[in-house]
Amino acid sequence: MTQPEQPVWLPFVWTAIGLAIGGGFGLGAILFALGAWHVPSGVAWLAAAQAHGQVQLFGWAGLMVLGVGLHFLPRLRGTPLAYPRLTRLVLGLIAGGLTLRLVAQPALALAGPGEPKALSSGLVVLSGVLASAGATVALGLLAATLRTGPPFRQRAGLIAVLPFLLGAFVSLWLALAANAVGVVWLALAGEALVPAWLDRPIVLLALYGFLVPISIGMSARTFPLYFRTPLPRMHVLYAGHGLLVGGLIARLVGEAILSRRLSALGELSLAAAAALFVVGLGIFERRRPLPRQKVQLLTDPMQLHAISAYGWLVVAAMLLGLEGLVGIGLGTPAPPAGAEWHALGAGFVTTLILGVGAHMLPGFARRPLRSERLVWATLVTGNLAALLRLGPLFLPSTVAEPANALLALSGLVGVAAVTCFAYNLTGTDTDRQPSAT
Repeated sequence: MTQPEQPVWLPFVWTAIGLAIGGGFGLGAILFALGAWHVPSGVAWLAAAQAHGQVQLFGWAGLMVLGVGLHFLPRLRGTPLAYPRLTRLVLGLIAGGLTLRLVAQPALALAGPGEPKALSSGLVVLSGVLASAGATVALGLLAATLRTGPPFRQRAGLIAVLPFLLGAFVSLWLALAANAVGVVWLALAGEALVPAWLDRPIVLLALYGFLVPISIGMSARTFPLYFRTPLPRMHVLYAGHGLLVGGLIARLVGEAILSRRLSALGELSLAAAAALFVVGLGIFERRRPLPRQKVQLLTDPMQLHAISAYGWLVVAAMLLGLEGLVGIGLGTPAPPAGAEWHALGAGFVTTLILGVGAHMLPGFARRPLRSERLVWATLVTGNLAALLRLGPLFLPSTVAEPANALLALSGLVGVAAVTCFAYNLTGTDTDRQPSAT
């Protein structure tokens, strides 16, 4: 008897979890612990931190979302995924590139002149090329899938969210292509760091071009089913998407031409987009009742994951708004650099993955979670990790040592959250809740 073929999404999910525990939250904890212990933070520390950021964006969040997307989008299209065997190549290229970056970039910072530096530099370039090639193959698979299947007019569910999904996957490709350019520049310049003028656009494309819109698109499709939210107000979501794209372009162009005012207008546009997404999804509104069953909003940990995730999106919108107001000269206190990114990445995206993943992935696998208690555990640890990552940024520089200790603790709590999430996905039929009789 032949074994059933492994689901497309499964290796993406487990690879994303492994990268998050190792090069993501785990490495972040180590780096900040070194700061708390007064270990000098030279270029090698900065190189490791930059590689860590790549893993969090494109490994933990990126591979998780990409794997689910390769399962989810063909079903919306009403056709099988084109060339499913090539998904292994996609995973190998992106995960291989990220893993190589984790090792090679700090090694480049530590390498002496001559062959060691040349080898490390070449490996860093290879890491960017591999990840970009993986994104190219993934985009090709999705494009081939969209070209097949029934007429689009028969796929109303897909058409409704297609702008979010298409823009997201194109932005993923652009971000990893820009990353490849960045590591080539690094090698040609003989440096160990991708410069900020190249690194910041990569992060902006990954967050606002890829992760935020695909999260909104998938929330619009799944939240009414999973969490009994009101049906999405698509006209509001489309308006938010327009502001998101416009704000992202304004920030990218503003940073490229060194126009703080244009960047500030982009930040205000992104803040307004986030507000419209919250309104359009109705995540904080009354739930639609089930027949003979009341939705228990405050006693359902999955509901609370979704609510807290979008609470972090509101926090990010507020930080963006403050930053934008400063940029146009209204003189309000500027939030710490990078605060919005951590509110989005550690708060919104991670909490959403932990909650929606606990609802969606067991359905994909047709097996239950191990325990609902572990969903409560990821709710607490996921939000605590985000709070510990964001809060210390607002502390004065005079308390750098305790701030670094809290940031290191954030990484450890993040590891705990992802570990609980992973263990909970390994349920068997014996973990299935008995049905009421």
